Amino acid sequence: MQVSKSILDYRKSNNLSQEQLANKIGVTRQAISKWEQEKGAPDIENLILLSDEMNISLDNLIKGNSNIKKQIVNNEKAVKFHFLVILFLVAIVIYIAYFALVHDIFMIGFLIATLFMIGIELYVYMRKYSN
Repeated sequence: MQVSKSILDYRKSNNLSQEQLANKIGVTRQAISKWEQEKGAPDIENLILLSDEMNISLDNLIKGNSNIKKQIVNNEKAVKFHFLVILFLVAIVIYIAYFALVHDIFMIGFLIATLFMIGIELYVYMRKYSN
């Protein structure tokens, strides 16, 4: 069964509005609407909250829905990718510091650009993955 159908069936069988279900799991009514219409899919945190609310296992909620499985895998890959980019940029800053200390070559432009990229990457990482 699709996640969208599971959410809709649960909500109707318990006489809940989209707003009431949204309040129970801490999302907006629009999020519930998107999920029911398959215009979006809940992330892993919301899937866990939904499975708890609906009193079914997470496995039963997402089983057979390849879109949800792909989204979860892609999200995990994205987190790893952003973390590796941040790590790589920090390594560049260390490399610049090494050159400044050992070879008396200070690459201010390169340092500023790298620090700027770290800032942007941290902003994206924190905004997307901190909850």
